Amino acid sequence: MSFWNLSTGETAKSDGNAEMGGGNLPPIPEGTKVRAMVTEAKWQDANEYNPRHISLRWDVVDGEFKKRVIFQKIKVAETDAAKRDKAIRMLAAIDANCGGKLMELGREPSDMDMMANLCNKPMLIKLGVWEMEGSDGQTRSGNWVMAVQGANQPSQTTQPAATETKNPATEKMDNDIGF
Repeated sequence: MSFWNLSTGETAKSDGNAEMGGGNLPPIPEGTKVRAMVTEAKWQDANEYNPRHISLRWDVVDGEFKKRVIFQKIKVAETDAAKRDKAIRMLAAIDANCGGKLMELGREPSDMDMMANLCNKPMLIKLGVWEMEGSDGQTRSGNWVMAVQGANQPSQTTQPAATETKNPATEKMDNDIGF
């Protein structure tokens, strides 16, 4: 069988046009907690919009939003000390939930260190929603990781109620990370 054979046995032919399908999914609602795991972790070089940072890919592993993907930028090289400290605390919390091996290194982790120690370890992440206007005038939105929590918590996907009351588990999650 040739690489270019389709599952039907036919050879792929193209006129140069193709569409993968899919589309724009709305963001997962603000404040939702989902069970997810890092499936990719690497350094991203600086560009005109972002300083050098760690890029994480989170895959939601169960619940209503299973198979959704969230990308996170952890700006541990930020020049603003307060922002850098917040990013370092986030990375430390993720590392702690994955066994704490990166902090044990005592140095800046490499891509290999992060892939080996952060990936495929489920935890709960609390999501926020971002919005911005593109250069074409259209509003774009997506999710960002507000907080992380160990996997030993209940596994159900939780969404905030329309009239959310004080939830001790949520307060603890917010206070554990320090922001």
